[in-house]
Amino acid sequence: MLTRDVAAGEEIFRQGDAADMAYLIESGTIEIRHDADGQCESRRLARLGPGEVFGELGVIDGEPRSTTAMAETPARLVMVRAEKIQQSIARSDPFFAELMRKLVGRLRKTRAMADSEVMAALQSSDFGPGFEEVLRERDIAEGIIRGEIEPFLQPIVDLRTGAIKGYESLARWRSEKFGLLTPCDFLPLARRTGLIRRIDLTMADRALNICAGFGRDENAPFVAINISAWHLRDRTLVDTLKRMLAQHRLPPRRICVEITETMLIDETSDADSMLAELRDCGIRIALDDFGTGFSPLAFLYRLPIDILKIDGSMVEGVESSARQRGVLEGLRELCGRLGIEIIVEGIETGETTGILLELGFTLGQGTRFAAPRAVDEALRKSAS
Repeated sequence: MLTRDVAAGEEIFRQGDAADMAYLIESGTIEIRHDADGQCESRRLARLGPGEVFGELGVIDGEPRSTTAMAETPARLVMVRAEKIQQSIARSDPFFAELMRKLVGRLRKTRAMADSEVMAALQSSDFGPGFEEVLRERDIAEGIIRGEIEPFLQPIVDLRTGAIKGYESLARWRSEKFGLLTPCDFLPLARRTGLIRRIDLTMADRALNICAGFGRDENAPFVAINISAWHLRDRTLVDTLKRMLAQHRLPPRRICVEITETMLIDETSDADSMLAELRDCGIRIALDDFGTGFSPLAFLYRLPIDILKIDGSMVEGVESSARQRGVLEGLRELCGRLGIEIIVEGIETGETTGILLELGFTLGQGTRFAAPRAVDEALRKSAS
């Protein structure tokens, strides 16, 4: 951004010019005028002083200048290029970006109408991505209320015997309007809007109900639930989970809370104490998707982690890569020294299972054993 000094009476831009810049008035006074068709003289619309912005309409919607701007007194202006404004709009929340464009369009239409037309004219347009997002947020919120967000279960098995040791609970949305939706269809928006908190707690309660169906013994199958970064800032999470455990009469060890390394990187200031509180009350902590990002090893000794879930990308192609097998074996040995249990995700073949057993891994999860299924189907399959 640069400064432009203008003299009294100097024209800054003329009506009809291309809009490539907006201006912030640092000092002085600017007059905004409009040349109406059929009128000999232009009409003064506004006098603007320090702290005001002008010339922004065309920058936002790409239309030519709709007014003429002239310095009434000597003035100092800060120039804000169109590219900067467009980049800021693109980075903003889609709803507010679209709202801004709608308001600019409405202002232009209102200026162009005669007084008798303003109230009578019907204004309507297609829903853009920002307003579509508002509608989808509404749909998710109503889906939560109607109980449409439900858990699917994927078993965690003993690689040596095939026995089921636990299940991961994965959210699905069985929508009346859209059908059965996977997490990528609705969880990103739920995270942006905060609805993920309600989804997480709904899934936790239903997971504990599933756990209770396996019996209340400490060694019965556990259920792992995913929590979002929102909960690392929510100091009520620990008490909420403790209350749920008491309602279902379950020992804390029967539930495992899964977090991702991305969450920890974004929320390092809050993660340590929150995870320590969960672990102190007996709830186990799993670090999920290990290997998908930077995966700092410091997490393994700094944070109170009970289980490390190795992402499937780290075992893909392990059959043909001695180097990859070496990394996995080293990781298993390190976690063994730290007292951290390992679950390998994304296992798809018997050959991969065999190699993992040779490397000393004992727990796994993946389509080799079962894909995520609705609760009744998953339990029926495990019983057969």
